[in-house]
Amino acid sequence: MVRNIACLILLMSILVGCDTNDKPVFPVYPVKGTVKYADGKPLTDGWIEFTSMAGETKGRNSNSKIDKDGNFEMETFARGKGAYAGPVTAVISEPASEFDPETGGVKKSDVKVLEKYKNYETSGLKYDIEKKDNTLNIIIDRK
Repeated sequence: MVRNIACLILLMSILVGCDTNDKPVFPVYPVKGTVKYADGKPLTDGWIEFTSMAGETKGRNSNSKIDKDGNFEMETFARGKGAYAGPVTAVISEPASEFDPETGGVKKSDVKVLEKYKNYETSGLKYDIEKKDNTLNIIIDRK
């Protein structure tokens, strides 16, 4: 009987120690901006994604759809609008193909993004997210 009570007390103390409220909350700050080609014309559709390179948030992502004027506003899955504080690397991709109800086939976008911008190791898009409203004007090559 004493053994059962001891096991129960041990189990309860372990469960109390697993409280999810002890997890740290990582800072997220507003990030918006534009993506344009070097000729000044906006990227008219697509996605931008940041991955954090900072300590405990390394690998955490934020992303945004790019609108017809090249504008974006970053958002995290867990924390809402913004991006994790500290250094980030970005990738940009064209929009996904969509179903075309008129033809019953796949409708592809005319928007093209160079392969180098689709890979974190080759994009060259590195930024520092600070404790402020961050506005980025991103310029990419067309060819």
